Amino acid sequence: MSRTELRLTTTGTPPLFAVLPAGLFAPLAAANRERYWELLYRLFEQFFGPDAPLPPSIGFQRREITAALENYLLTDDPWESEEGDVPGASLIDRANAIHERFRSTGWLRQERVGAREMVSMTPAVSQFLSTLVEFAEHGPTFVSAKVRSIELQLQQVIEGKAFGDALDEAADQARRLLVSLSSMSLKVRDLMPELSRAETTAQFARQWFEHYVSSFFVGDYADLHKADHPLARRSAILSMAQQIEGTALRETMLGWYREHLTGGDLERAELRMQRSLRRLYELERIDEYLGRLDEDIRQANRRALAFLDYRLRAPDKLDVLLRRACRGVLQAPEDALRLPVAPGPLMDDAQLRPPRRKPQPIPRSANAMQQPTPEQLARLSLLRRMKRARLVNAEDMARYVGRHLPPDGSVDSAQLAIASIEDLRAYQTLLTLALRSHRIGGLRRDDPLARLLRGFRVELLDAGEPGDNGYLRAPRFAVHRSKRTA
Repeated sequence: MSRTELRLTTTGTPPLFAVLPAGLFAPLAAANRERYWELLYRLFEQFFGPDAPLPPSIGFQRREITAALENYLLTDDPWESEEGDVPGASLIDRANAIHERFRSTGWLRQERVGAREMVSMTPAVSQFLSTLVEFAEHGPTFVSAKVRSIELQLQQVIEGKAFGDALDEAADQARRLLVSLSSMSLKVRDLMPELSRAETTAQFARQWFEHYVSSFFVGDYADLHKADHPLARRSAILSMAQQIEGTALRETMLGWYREHLTGGDLERAELRMQRSLRRLYELERIDEYLGRLDEDIRQANRRALAFLDYRLRAPDKLDVLLRRACRGVLQAPEDALRLPVAPGPLMDDAQLRPPRRKPQPIPRSANAMQQPTPEQLARLSLLRRMKRARLVNAEDMARYVGRHLPPDGSVDSAQLAIASIEDLRAYQTLLTLALRSHRIGGLRRDDPLARLLRGFRVELLDAGEPGDNGYLRAPRFAVHRSKRTA
């Protein structure tokens, strides 16, 4: 199976060790894993990484690599003994042993060119090491930059300036964004035990504001709920994804996937494109992740405030005072440990407090029941019917829209019939949704009317005169059926 076919796998577990050598993780699981990691990072930075000079096409001489290893062992050598180590080995022998371990586990590749032994790093291992370095150096997530990048790439696809590669990259960025937000809650819960180990209140407060507030969470978390934040543009991203799927662009993208990624296989090209579009549609669930993150942060704030309040109220160095009291008790003479009580029996019944007697409860009479009159019952029934006629729930909205909206298309507000109070209230609710979705930031995620949008969306039409249906004179709007992937 080729690497391209591996990347096209859409079901099952991805075959990791068909791309990477099977023993690649052995040095990173050894007793000296931190030293091995530092050695790999230095070799990557000096010889094989993007910041290193352009390496020769045949690789570096083995002596150059072992010399770099010797230099590291000479300057920093707190290694622990492992199985197979030779006691008292020289610096050169130890460097050669480390090089041989990297070669046998797949981190380095050694080839003989003429009389020389040349060392290089395979592209797959180099890319994997670059991913590890990026993961180790990962800082706070900036949602704003990722959303802008996704929108820009989709815009280039719509305008015909880019093809399936831009669509794939936008889908991958959307997936990484959701993964980052979903894992953030676990980081919040893991942070408090670490901060609670601070020895002083000042140290706890300093770590809290340095690691928790400023550099640990989403870098632009304070701006996520603003109307002008790019996160409000996710509706435009979803709209562009629907445009790619429902127009002639779909055939263009499908042809690009078929030609460049699947070797002419139309079925695999279809699966690959549907996977990319499905990842873009998942941005619609970003409110769920942000809601859970908000709740976790609120809980962490409450725990931090409770911890600070305890530290400020508890006596300073309470453990020192308890140890001092225990030592004093052990060293005090026997007469000094007498209980400070008066002479006489301690367990005599006369010393006990008499039982508390509860007063007898006041007898209460039941309230008189008065039956409503027929007129009152009729008025109550009429009031309930009036309230129900004015109430619009999701089922009422679905029935009203379903009578007018075609299976695959849209309907103008002028075509919506009003035959009853229920129809008029449904029309008013659609108009309210259209006006709210047109403002800056779109329809808010906590808006109670958002629950009524099931399978359709409402768009405000700016052009033309306001519509007049005999009951309301209001701006025109259109109802569109939403498209969802399977």
